[in-house]
Amino acid sequence: MNSSPKHLLSLALCLLALGVALPAAAQDRAPAVTNRPVLAQGPPSAAPGAVAASAWDLRGQLGTSINNAGAQLSFDLSRRRPLSRSRHPLLSEAHVSVGGSAAFTPAHLRAGVWLEAAPVSVFVLRVGAEPAYYLGTFDSLVSFDSRRDAFDTDSRRERGGEAPGTAARFYVTPTLRLRAGRFIGLASANLEWWSSNAAGPFFYEPTRDTLLDVSGDRLTTVTSAVLYEHPLATGRLTTGVTHSRLRVRGRSLNEIQRIGVVVVRQSERRFLSLDRPSVTISVSRYLDDPSKQGEWTASMAIGFSLHR
Repeated sequence: MNSSPKHLLSLALCLLALGVALPAAAQDRAPAVTNRPVLAQGPPSAAPGAVAASAWDLRGQLGTSINNAGAQLSFDLSRRRPLSRSRHPLLSEAHVSVGGSAAFTPAHLRAGVWLEAAPVSVFVLRVGAEPAYYLGTFDSLVSFDSRRDAFDTDSRRERGGEAPGTAARFYVTPTLRLRAGRFIGLASANLEWWSSNAAGPFFYEPTRDTLLDVSGDRLTTVTSAVLYEHPLATGRLTTGVTHSRLRVRGRSLNEIQRIGVVVVRQSERRFLSLDRPSVTISVSRYLDDPSKQGEWTASMAIGFSLHR
């Protein structure tokens, strides 16, 4: 089994915009456990139940996925400052935020910093940088001669050559969020620039499940979702449909496209010293993928806040 939870990251892009911690991770896979989401990796925005003005918030997330198989523990520390005291829906969630993130998987360790601005409630822009150290496990940083080479699990195992190394990504993520009653529409574009010290000329990046140029490459993930939020006595239940498409340098070669459903149960109570715990379950199908087209994938994540 390989290590690439990119589907966790793409879903994280949607659900973080709801203020729900996800695996995006999403995003953001291993032989039986490995990276993602990222959760991190993604464009969050403030939720109606967010912490008070100018307060620090520490959130955590434990996620796992199948096809590709993966597991990840991540933390996100942020400080948010409102830009408006208005209760008008267009301005009530306007804010600026700064934060840092860390993620641990059987394949690599990541850490990053980011800045976020939402001049109005419906639009959020996040920019950040995230270096990573790869442990030389689960086919991470395996080198390839061409972007057209097969890089499915069997091909990577036959090629071998995984080794410890580093990679870094810089990203810009604009997110548009619209609400009509209990319905929420989300659209996000994650624009990323990658580089690595792998032997190359191309390397396999497990969190994106694709081949990237070691000297520098550009990757775009477009994610959209239509969600329905149902209030409960102790929180809310959110369900919906998501779609994501990943491309490297805007080409259809090695494109990854998925459509699926997601269910999120968010609690507003404390549980075992954890604040606002959530459970997210998603199931999706690969509409386009170099090796998994037509197959299904699933993920589950437990999110929580350590802010009191």
